[in-house]
Amino acid sequence: MSWWEEPYPGAPMVKVKGFPRPLYPPGVKGHASSGDGPDVVAYKRTVSRAGRWPWQKFDDSYSAGFANGNGPNVINSGVAGVQRQGGIDDTGFIGEVTFNLLRSIVIPEGLAHAGETAMDATAVNLINQAFAMFSEPPAGDVPDLGPIFHGSKSVLDQDLTHATSGLDYYPAFDDAFGEGNDVLAPEGMEITKASSSNPGDACYALGDSGLMYWFGHLTMAPNVGATFEKGELIGVTCVNNVGGGPHCHLGINVEGLWGTGKQMSHHSDYTHGGPLVGDQLAAGHPL
Repeated sequence: MSWWEEPYPGAPMVKVKGFPRPLYPPGVKGHASSGDGPDVVAYKRTVSRAGRWPWQKFDDSYSAGFANGNGPNVINSGVAGVQRQGGIDDTGFIGEVTFNLLRSIVIPEGLAHAGETAMDATAVNLINQAFAMFSEPPAGDVPDLGPIFHGSKSVLDQDLTHATSGLDYYPAFDDAFGEGNDVLAPEGMEITKASSSNPGDACYALGDSGLMYWFGHLTMAPNVGATFEKGELIGVTCVNNVGGGPHCHLGINVEGLWGTGKQMSHHSDYTHGGPLVGDQLAAGHPL
């Protein structure tokens, strides 16, 4: 029996932050077609690894072809093909039932990467990004953020003094001044992407609140996928003379809360006096 003629092998569902949103292709009566997003890329990777879509450079549009299939062959059957093999209605829509199926599929023998989960680490990171973007907390829902340095102010009580050079939508403040100082997680978070700073190491993180962060000027950044509870040590400051001596640079991105291209108000010359992070989050918009 061929791999597509029996149900997929299964495993415990891979861990993600949550279900980002339902997805509908164009032309579905009663539903607007879903907008582009990183979750679409995640599903295309997963469905391709599950043998139901050609591997390629994936775009982020939820097309009718990908949803319902665009050819007679198994490899062109898309989401609906996975649904049929998984024993659920082959609508081509992605709701929570299909989402959980995609999280549990083990790649069957006969396909590349057999024995691995179809939803790989890259797809998980994309799902987490989409969850931050589309699962918007209500305006005025201010997360309980701590400081990034022992004895310092909460992130909510900081004002943003400058942009993050070379990185849009991550206005920043500096803290933990001094070489070798501990840098703490201001909330529960997961490291989503490696980066670098000049000088030192850097990383991106996704907070439980949906805020995204960029930590710069560390001696060594945590590994991608590492998780931290609020107040846990994520790194230490490295030797640097940028902006007044050794410190941690914390950039904060609110696109997951306010929408793509939005950012908090900030100064651009390393001076204080701008609106506080907490006040802007409480208002649900830049002040």
